[in-house]
This record gives sequence, C-alpha cells and structure tokens, in this order.
Amino acid sequence: MNDDIRALTALCPPPAEPVALDSSGSRGPDITVPSAHRELNRLYGVGCFDEFLWVYGCGAANKNLDIGERSGEMQNILRGKEAADLRAHLEPYGVNPEDLVQWGTTDNGDALMWIPAGDPEGWDSIIVSAGQLFFATSSRSSAGVLLDLLTGTLRLSFFPEDFPSEAPEFSENPYA
Repeated sequence: MNDDIRALTALCPPPAEPVALDSSGSRGPDITVPSAHRELNRLYGVGCFDEFLWVYGCGAANKNLDIGERSGEMQNILRGKEAADLRAHLEPYGVNPEDLVQWGTTDNGDALMWIPAGDPEGWDSIIVSAGQLFFATSSRSSAGVLLDLLTGTLRLSFFPEDFPSEAPEFSENPYA
C-alpha cells in the first residue's frame, strides 16, 4: 500500500467489504489504470467521498461509475470542444483533451482525469470544471489527489466553499 492510500484510509476508512469490481466487464474503450488506482478500487470499490467526489473503477456494475464508459463519453464531449486553454495546457504532454482518461467526477459535474503521457504510474491528474473553463493539474496519484482535496491541501476555486467537511466519509454506490 502506498503512502497516499495509507493516509487516505486513515482519514476516511474504507468499507469493511467493498463491492468487488469485474475488470473483465469494463465498458467503453480499453483503459489503462495505474496500479495505485487499482489499489484504491480494491480497498473502496466505487462510490463517493465526502458526499461530493465520485470515484470510478473498471468493471463497475453501474455504467455511470465505470472508467471505460465514462472516459469514452468524456472523450466524445471533449473531441467536439475548442477548449483552447485546455489544449494549450496539454500540448507539452503531447496529448489532446479527447485523450484524457476520466477516473472520477463531482456532484457538480467537474471531471477528474489522468493525462495519459508516459508511464501510467506517473500520470498527472487534471481536474476540469464542469464548463471546461477552469482546470488544475496535480502530479499526484488519484489517491493523492483525493487526499489533498479531502484535507484541504488542494483548494479549487470551482469547488464549493464548504468542501471538504471536517470529517469526510466514503459511501459505496447505493445504485450498484
């Protein structure tokens, strides 16, 4: 278990028996998933942190929480957008917005995605506001991004002021 996941589980304990994912049943495009995110899914499954941040996994029973399904839909949306600032930001990585891999979302429709450049174990994450006007990049794993958001280390202008709560919790997907 890496340090980010260890700290995240101390802050926000995972369920005793998370719903297992069926990676053979993943939908959408074939998606590479960094090992830290697979470990996050093994411990938590898919669901919601602090009643706001949803985390996806490969093979989620609910297609709305499946990385492949969500990434395919987001890639189609971004393919049709000009998003000049986002494209310029991604240019040094050698990727376009339609290459991003979505690993989570917020209740407001903001997207948490990986920038698939280089070794998947070192992929940066980018958090893009629902209107695609604002974004922030982090060099941390998905678990590290969650930890930073839940501890307030990473504050985003497009996230609600009352997030994070003082005692974040994880809830499994009630719609699984």
